[in-house]
Amino acid sequence: MIETAAPRRSAEARLVRGASLFVGSGGIFYAALTMPTALAQSSLAAPWWTPFALTAIYLPTVGLVVAAARWRFDLVRYAVLAFALGYLLAAIGWLVVRADTLVPAEKSLWITWIPGLPALALCIFWRLMPFGYLTVAATLAQIAAAYARGPDAGNPIVPELLFAVAYSALPCAACVVLVRVGRTLDRTSHAVRAKATTTAAAEARRFERRRFDALAHDWVIATLLEASRAPNSTVLTHHAEVTLRDLERLRTGRPEPDTVDLDQVVAGIRATAAEVDDSVRLHADRPASGTLAVPSDVATALAAAVGEALRNWQRHAGSRTRAADCAVRVTADANSVRIDVVDDGVGFDPATVPPDRIGLRASITDRLAELPGGWSAIDAAPGRGCHVSAGWVAR
Repeated sequence: MIETAAPRRSAEARLVRGASLFVGSGGIFYAALTMPTALAQSSLAAPWWTPFALTAIYLPTVGLVVAAARWRFDLVRYAVLAFALGYLLAAIGWLVVRADTLVPAEKSLWITWIPGLPALALCIFWRLMPFGYLTVAATLAQIAAAYARGPDAGNPIVPELLFAVAYSALPCAACVVLVRVGRTLDRTSHAVRAKATTTAAAEARRFERRRFDALAHDWVIATLLEASRAPNSTVLTHHAEVTLRDLERLRTGRPEPDTVDLDQVVAGIRATAAEVDDSVRLHADRPASGTLAVPSDVATALAAAVGEALRNWQRHAGSRTRAADCAVRVTADANSVRIDVVDDGVGFDPATVPPDRIGLRASITDRLAELPGGWSAIDAAPGRGCHVSAGWVAR
């Protein structure tokens, strides 16, 4: 169904309007072209027929142009029907009230010039009916032409009828295809927009789910573990405060600060490392000049990645015979920051980590992949420790 009033017109509506303006303008042009001949041939029928025929045929084309210009497709449809019906009534009327006067054999009755134009107008809204109408209108036009020239003119009705139908059928078919293309474009556009909306909604849900996973693993679980180890400690108090603050931010949708500088990034990583194990060595290589503005969500993700890597080191890297050593290194330049967490523990095979284990996935891999410019890598193998790298590059 064509939209009649919308801020953004559909492709079908624009094509229908263009075709309506084209056909209506063509009717006005033919009115100016045929009127002198029509007046000159007024003696071929009853005196009232010529004014009636000119009005019935060409007045609807004026309404067609006006309605199309105003995007009133309901009125355009009525104008098209009036145009097609007016031509049939005029052609049938001439056959009924014609006079005995004939036109020269080399000329033709003016009404026989345009049987294809009303059929073309019908193609704007219908697919098959215009071709039946074209056959009827062309037949009436050829019969009228034969009567107007008389029996001695040797008028070949059938060949001229076939030519008239074939001549007008091609633009009619083109108009039908044009409108159908517009309708197809609209359906495709609607489908693409619906799919994009669904995909965006699914992506938003996935992003929020991973944010909750990361928060739950980085702070909620870490807070509970700290509470089980050392109740009423300062570390537990800090964990609880951070967890409650982040939960409140997620609940209210309150934004975080836009950017932080490199010192704040290092301070956040240092604080996270100290909360896990204050014996972990941390070394920071800062750029000699210039400042680096890091998005706050990137700084949070990098700190969370360090915390997760260190917790994995605490839980899994050591063996029965010796404790594993671990170090954190922060490297930055004017456009990027990189964190390496390296231990010399027993190591593991990353490919064997079950997909339902949200630690490495939620706190490191997926979380950084969600951020523009974020990246991460895990290099580990049984017997040679683990090297977790994470970073961000300004774009």
